[in-house]
Amino acid sequence: MNRLGNLCAAAFLLFGGASAILAQTGSGTISGTVLDNLGAPLPEAEIQAKSAASGDVRQTKSGKKGEYTLAGLPEGTYDLTVLVRGGRRHSEKVTVGAGKALRVEVRLRDDTQLGTLGDNYLSAAALDRRPVPTGPAPHTLDGKPDLSGVWAPRLLVDPGKPEPLPWAQAAFQEIIDNNGKDNPTTRCLPWGPVLDGSFPIKFIQAPTVIVILIEDVFSYRQIFLDGRGHSKDADPTWMGHSIGRWEGDTLVVDTASFNNKSWSPGRRPHTDKLHLIERIRRPDFGHLEIETMVEDPGTYVKPWTMKLTANLLVGDEIGEYICTENNQDVEHIVGK
Repeated sequence: MNRLGNLCAAAFLLFGGASAILAQTGSGTISGTVLDNLGAPLPEAEIQAKSAASGDVRQTKSGKKGEYTLAGLPEGTYDLTVLVRGGRRHSEKVTVGAGKALRVEVRLRDDTQLGTLGDNYLSAAALDRRPVPTGPAPHTLDGKPDLSGVWAPRLLVDPGKPEPLPWAQAAFQEIIDNNGKDNPTTRCLPWGPVLDGSFPIKFIQAPTVIVILIEDVFSYRQIFLDGRGHSKDADPTWMGHSIGRWEGDTLVVDTASFNNKSWSPGRRPHTDKLHLIERIRRPDFGHLEIETMVEDPGTYVKPWTMKLTANLLVGDEIGEYICTENNQDVEHIVGK
């Protein structure tokens, strides 16, 4: 390179470096600590800052002591959001100044409504941090994958893309606006059959039936594997009628014959046309995968699919859940 080329390169580096320094000093940071509802540091929470001006999103995760930092943020207003297990648990607007460091401490609430201590997303997140046992998936004596065990509250991997009909969208919005006050479980009625709640479940497996015990209102489901079909004149029920079959290492569960009183995934209403196809796999010893196709032509434009995963809880058992005794929820539930 000739002398002129060297000078140009030096000038480029000088001014480029100066621009980088100016850009760096002109940007701000948001940092702080995420605490759970009891005031303890919460690791692995997802923190997002969305720019009100550009819509750009910066994100990070809290560390072992709940600490987080979002650096290099242009000056402006941001929506700061904290998500736990895929659900938004905190949101606020903050303003970042040029070259300024903003500290935002976040203490999460237990839930939007009353809940039993330990039966919520925050305690479910604590279960996620337990060591997950390793090794191959076990099999039963007849060679089928053995789904038996107590499984932690499911983590939402893919929420799917439901397209509700206008009446369903309006009803869903009403649930949101009313702070979920009409959740069936507040009146000791089942949430619904989909395994997307923040409660442990237990699989008990036999050759002709699998029973799922649920630590929530209405404590079980039966999946019949004896070749029977759905009855054409079955009475509609809260949990529906489930029949299953094996496709290789995947348990395919077909559930129909619902009433229209429970909620489908995501706290949405549904009609008695609801039909679910669950595909359940145990890819290794410590993990369970559940893919649920939701079909309800009375509620959705077309079928849609959500995906969940769960970790095995070694040495744990589900607890007894009695709602009808001393239920004090209803008088304290907040809504319109």
